[in-house]
Amino acid sequence: MKSSVINRGFSLIEVVVALFIFSISVITIYNLILSTAASSFDLEQRYLAKEVANNRISLINTIEKSSRPIERSGEMIMGGQKWKWDEIINISSNDEFFEYTISVKSFDSDSYIYSINGYYTK
Repeated sequence: MKSSVINRGFSLIEVVVALFIFSISVITIYNLILSTAASSFDLEQRYLAKEVANNRISLINTIEKSSRPIERSGEMIMGGQKWKWDEIINISSNDEFFEYTISVKSFDSDSYIYSINGYYTK
């Protein structure tokens, strides 16, 4: 009779390779989650900055309408955060319109998150 030995375990190399593949998968998934969270935060910041600019546009077209070129800046609370906006109003190439530029940044930031240009009638 032949005796046969059946090995039912894994070799050390197989275990190491499996752990290596598993760790690479976990690191990749973790980086994906971090990247998604950072993108979501950036998108939320840009959206809030856009809403600050939209509020400024509404005010420019109503109660804060300027009849001459002007530069002004201010602060606003939006989404529980403090925002700084800068506004430049110039005469456009067409004498019937003023051109405006509104730039918005987080109060503690040095760079603008959102900027928009537009026109309104004199």
